[in-house]
Amino acid sequence: MGTPMRMRAGGPAVCALALVAALLLGPAAALRAEPNVYEQRKIEAQALESFNRIIELWQEEAYFELYDHGMASSQARISREDFAQRMVQLSWKPAGPLNPTHTSAQFRFRTVVYVTAQIPYRGKFNPDDTFTKKQTLLLLQEGGQWKVDLIALIRAPYSGV
Repeated sequence: MGTPMRMRAGGPAVCALALVAALLLGPAAALRAEPNVYEQRKIEAQALESFNRIIELWQEEAYFELYDHGMASSQARISREDFAQRMVQLSWKPAGPLNPTHTSAQFRFRTVVYVTAQIPYRGKFNPDDTFTKKQTLLLLQEGGQWKVDLIALIRAPYSGV
């Protein structure tokens, strides 16, 4: 009919290869998508805000409300009443607001953050007894909220770093 179309060097082969690569790598790249640095900082800020609220509830000795900030796995291990009773029996509680310069969050995954803080403790029975301990606690996001291990809170004044 007419003159044959001139093919560019490698034109159809390169396009076909690019299409196959896009189809194969596209879903894999989407599955590996990590949050960018700004999203990570936002996640860390949200976790720190929740952590500070957890410490406030502990200071106020609002143990039933504090229980609601516990991970589902730790709530399965200890009842609300047993948790409150064990927290009341502790000799120590946080002594005041956390110093933001000694509190940091380390992003691991979208739902996993480690918070490290210098926590000041005060004796419940002798408020003059105080000490500060650097501790790291795991926070998991469950149901849109950051949760802490309740057993780790019970052990916190007595555990190592």
